[in-house]
Amino acid sequence: MNDLDKALDGLMRRTTDGKLQWVRSVASNEFVASIDSISVIIRDTSERSVFGSGHHQLAILGDSGDVVEVLPDFFTFGSPETSDVRRATPEQARQLAQLYNMARRSALNTEATLGKLVKALES
Repeated sequence: MNDLDKALDGLMRRTTDGKLQWVRSVASNEFVASIDSISVIIRDTSERSVFGSGHHQLAILGDSGDVVEVLPDFFTFGSPETSDVRRATPEQARQLAQLYNMARRSALNTEATLGKLVKALES
């Protein structure tokens, strides 16, 4: 397991445990979390994708705020042989989709909204 796999696992675990809070960025399809001085952005790239819906991308920003790693679940430019852009493995792509949904639910406080809806429907 490489460091990127460990980072994905850690992000998912901390989000599941409620120890990592996500917020919506300026874009409605993008969510951000911070761990110490490192920020992580997960976005749905479907609007720009020629491959249809359900594509996600993870970006990691270092201490200085610069993007130090990007993990798309598909190639956007070039071919796998000539591109220096890392592409997600099938398992990483599955995790990116799951992490995006978890981040969205965290940022939008989905559980509280569902609870309010159920309470309103019961009255």
